[in-house]
Amino acid sequence: MNIGLDIDGVLIDDDTYRLDTMSKYCFENNLPNLDKPYEYENKCNWTEETINDYRNKFFYEYLRNAPVRNYSVEVIKRLHDEKNRIIIITGRYKCTENSEIGEKIRKDTIYWLNKNNILYDEICFTKCPKIKAIQQKNIDLMIEDSPEIIPQIVKYTKVLCYDNRYNVNLQYDNMVRVFSWYDIYRKIKNITI
Repeated sequence: MNIGLDIDGVLIDDDTYRLDTMSKYCFENNLPNLDKPYEYENKCNWTEETINDYRNKFFYEYLRNAPVRNYSVEVIKRLHDEKNRIIIITGRYKCTENSEIGEKIRKDTIYWLNKNNILYDEICFTKCPKIKAIQQKNIDLMIEDSPEIIPQIVKYTKVLCYDNRYNVNLQYDNMVRVFSWYDIYRKIKNITI
């Protein structure tokens, strides 16, 4: 089976990271509290200058050093050892740009995957909603968390939705909710493609 894996929200608990760092950033810069702290920084009504300052202080550090979710490494290894192809499909900020920032994000992403011993067969840096990459790589199952992306990709492949507070209202016929990496493993074993 070809298994597609998102990074942010699936391999990393980026929700907690954003909540912590954005709250700290607002406090230190005398900005108002966030109405929806689980939203990405580009949805906070911040100026472009503020967004860039936040990213320089926190985002690039996150790319290299965010902790991996518990048991993800061992579950991915099990899946790979069982002859599944593991394909990382990420639509990270500016990851497809032919620019200094785009190159840095791609390098930092690969550095992070290697540093955390995450086994994968291929990585695709793509634009969201990731449909083109999902189709090109013949993804049988995508593990994703984004409430913007899931409604579109369920039309093309089965989805395991990694449960986060920002996606609790999602429900689709072609989607199964998962709560941890061993829950993912158990549910993959019960899925027929």
